[in-house]
Amino acid sequence: MNTIDTKKELILKTARELLAKNGFAKTTLDDIANALGMKKSSLYYYYTNKEALIEDVMNHERENFCSLINDALNSDGSTIDKIINYEKAKFEYVAETIKLHEISTSVLFEMKSKMFDQIQIIHKKEIEMLRKILDEGIRKKEIKKCDTKRIAELILTLSEALRHREFYFASFSINKKIDFTKAVDDMIFAVKLIFDVLRV
Repeated sequence: MNTIDTKKELILKTARELLAKNGFAKTTLDDIANALGMKKSSLYYYYTNKEALIEDVMNHERENFCSLINDALNSDGSTIDKIINYEKAKFEYVAETIKLHEISTSVLFEMKSKMFDQIQIIHKKEIEMLRKILDEGIRKKEIKKCDTKRIAELILTLSEALRHREFYFASFSINKKIDFTKAVDDMIFAVKLIFDVLRV
């Protein structure tokens, strides 16, 4: 990694932390430059404006997330083991991101609305990855022939719903802490129910 790449990584990390803490609207290039101990004009060498920097932060996050879930889906084990590993990795990633950067539920909802295009790309990628694992399970005769696209969409919908439930409850709590323990347990239970029907 050369000096420019290293500096960009540091800029992205700092921008991500500030965005997570303050949200998009309240984070300025001045804030990011100050946190890095550099002049705002120096940031223009790397990014022409705040939108370009934010887009790069979101692309970077998307790549990290997709790499993480891809590793989980390609782990050893049966089809159900891979999908459970994938779900655990997703919940852990979101929980760790919230904990590390102290993201409030209000900032999280603001970020989701700003990241809609990225979320759509990730959603499509997740469906493709889940279908691939389910198709492999059919080839290995671990599960029955089925509409793998609909099963993948169902798994993704359940996972998103359980995370949203925790965000919703946290928005009413005084400390606004999000705990995914029950959501992960519920998701594993749901995956097992689905596989009870699909198992050969």
